Amino acid sequence: MQKFGRRDHLRNIEKSIQGEWKINKVYEVEHLKNWEKTLSFEEKNKEKFFVTFPYPYMNGRLHLGHAFSLSKCEFQSRYQRLLGKRVLFPFGFHCTGMPISAAANRIKREMEEEAKQAEKAPAIDVDMKKSHVDKEKKDVKKVEEKKKQSEILEQIGIPKEEIPNFADSNHWLEYFPPRGKDDLEAFGVGVDFTRSFITTERQKFYDMFIQWHFHKLQKAGKLKFGKRHTIFSRSDDQPCADHDRSEGEGVGAQEYTLIKLKVVENIPEKLKKYTDSEEYKGKVFMVAATLRPETMYGQTNCFVLPNGKLFFLN
Repeated sequence: MQKFGRRDHLRNIEKSIQGEWKINKVYEVEHLKNWEKTLSFEEKNKEKFFVTFPYPYMNGRLHLGHAFSLSKCEFQSRYQRLLGKRVLFPFGFHCTGMPISAAANRIKREMEEEAKQAEKAPAIDVDMKKSHVDKEKKDVKKVEEKKKQSEILEQIGIPKEEIPNFADSNHWLEYFPPRGKDDLEAFGVGVDFTRSFITTERQKFYDMFIQWHFHKLQKAGKLKFGKRHTIFSRSDDQPCADHDRSEGEGVGAQEYTLIKLKVVENIPEKLKKYTDSEEYKGKVFMVAATLRPETMYGQTNCFVLPNGKLFFLN
């Protein structure tokens, strides 16, 4: 049996020191106005250093990728603290956007579907069940590729009986950020958690902060309105960002160049009616779409295949 005595001993020391940090509020940074009567001149005039981390999205637990990126902020904040600076390291949890809402809706749909199936399901004997086993085995890969939202939650350690709670998008906001904080504290980061927040309108201070940004941008004439290509979610009936999609991320609108190809001989009968007038006589064109218009200079022939596609020959 493998022993972990040394590891556990070091971990106990780590927890003990982290407990001291918490009790003594080592990383909590008060505003100078609250301290100005008690601080010395030297303390008041200390150089300041601010560090922040891109808010992790709260549709799951923090993972090793977060820890790796976070280490850059952690090392820098501690180094600057050793230089004698007043270091502020707050932490935010990203909860805005569609992913949480979409995931909650998927849970809701899965629950409704399961309820419908339970109502419709006839009594099935053991032999009938056995006949479906082979077919199910063949579909394993497809099933794995299209995992249910409830299965994903189970995989990250959420008890099955708690999963129905996640049909409410507000539950995600209440469940994951506190656990994210627990993970960060276990990691030992020097964060001021009195300044922790989530990025939704439920956090009024942060919501007003974002509104302030937009008002400033509008006054500066930096906000523009117009038409552009956008991704549209059919399930949520609204536009969404690329990273909000559950699948197909990175796939965007594809632009083609249309090139007019003049039909110079053997004009098909169906097209001859367009050549009767003087205006269109001898002006029958096929329009080819291409991603490489610069290669068209080397084309010598164009053929129309029976399925309607164009085929070019250099």
